[in-house]
Amino acid sequence: MSPPGPGGTAVPSRWQIDVLVYEDTSSYPVLLLQPGRPADHRRLFGMLTEAGLAAPTAWEWERGLWPLAAGCRVELSEGSPAVTVCVSGHRLTVGLQLTEPSLPWVCAADQQRQVLFVLIPPRPGASAELIIDDVGQLGVSAQRRGCLAGTIPVAAR
Repeated sequence: MSPPGPGGTAVPSRWQIDVLVYEDTSSYPVLLLQPGRPADHRRLFGMLTEAGLAAPTAWEWERGLWPLAAGCRVELSEGSPAVTVCVSGHRLTVGLQLTEPSLPWVCAADQQRQVLFVLIPPRPGASAELIIDDVGQLGVSAQRRGCLAGTIPVAAR
C-alpha cells in the first residue's frame, strides 16, 4: 500500500485473481490478497474495514452478497499489467509481471462494474502455490477466519 504520488512501500504479499461463478450465470472477478506479515495485514484490515469491507458469513458468501466498499475503487490499467485498489488516499497496486489480467477476468469486471476483493490473513510458511486452490473453500468458516471481503467499484477506463 503506498501513499498518493510517486514511489511507495512494497508490502510483501501473495495475490491471486480468479473468476467466481454463481448459479452458472453470474461471473464475478475476484482479487485475493494475502500479506506476508501480520503487521501489514492489521494495517490493511483497518483501512479496508473503514472503507466498508467486512468479514463474510457463510450465508453471504454462498449467495454472493458482499458489502459495497464505496470508499474504494479499482483501476484496470490498459497496456499496463496491473490492478490498482485505491482506498483512503492510498494505492495498492498488484503487479501482474509480464502478463495482463486474463480476458475472462477483465470481461467479468467490465460486466459487473465491480471486483470482489478478499483480504486473507498471513499464513506461516506460505510458498508459491495458489493462495486457495479452490476459491469456493471460503464457504468453510475456518477459511474465512481473519478475512475481509467486499465489492469495489471499477473506475471508468
